[in-house]
Amino acid sequence: MSRAVVALTMQGDDLQHQPNVRPRLSRRAVLRAGLALGAGALAGCADPPALPPLPFADSHSGNVTYRTADGMQVVATFTPPDTAPPWPAVVLMHQYQGTRAQWDDLTPDLLAAGLAVLAPDARAHGESLRRVRDDGGYDIETDRANTLDGWPDDVAAAVAWLTARGDINPEHIGVGGASVGANTAWIASAVLPEVRRAVAVSGRFEPGRLLMGEDIPNFQPRGVLFQSDREEALQSQALYSRTAEPRKVSAYDTPGHGIELLKHPTPRRDFVAWLADGL
Repeated sequence: MSRAVVALTMQGDDLQHQPNVRPRLSRRAVLRAGLALGAGALAGCADPPALPPLPFADSHSGNVTYRTADGMQVVATFTPPDTAPPWPAVVLMHQYQGTRAQWDDLTPDLLAAGLAVLAPDARAHGESLRRVRDDGGYDIETDRANTLDGWPDDVAAAVAWLTARGDINPEHIGVGGASVGANTAWIASAVLPEVRRAVAVSGRFEPGRLLMGEDIPNFQPRGVLFQSDREEALQSQALYSRTAEPRKVSAYDTPGHGIELLKHPTPRRDFVAWLADGL
């Protein structure tokens, strides 16, 4: 899948675009900045912090690990429902600067609806910090802002891991996401044929910018529920207009961006129902 490296103007927990302004600095301020830069350079010479150990490679549930096509070692949590397989499954993509733990409160609702849940740490977030080299070693990836356009690859790897298990119904996979994760879920519905349903919570519509799918041939998202509060309703409506049926857009009176919106009972119930009924 081709992607454009894009400028970012997300709100709330996401990146904010800053105007290109060059303030006038005093000599004292410049001197202080130079000293700070020197100290930072010295700190940069230190060894990188120790990384937590990876889960066992053959982990079947709980914390698991798998690799993306471009070498990112993703750490995720897989939780099966208390029903007989094969299961429908949902991949959950957290917000920028978040981790998979953001979905801990919602996961029991999805399990109760009979869905298996795979919640990964997106690249450069949480424990997904290793990029494996061709020689078998790895580099530490912490540049979150410049790896956002790789999140669709994270979803593709998650879906591949699920379908390789043997206890997941490969024709019944969904993706849910919040904020940047919402745009990722929206794109996944267009580029991954296994994805039948998606939920995009507080997605952003910004042509030419982050995760808009504009450089993807024959781009046609489908099967998406868009959720937002009233303040962000126009963003969801614009994404909805680019989406094929089945589709739905819901704007709620209760305020909240992304995960915060899902703390309210009605958006939470709608999130689960869209996936459970469609998968």
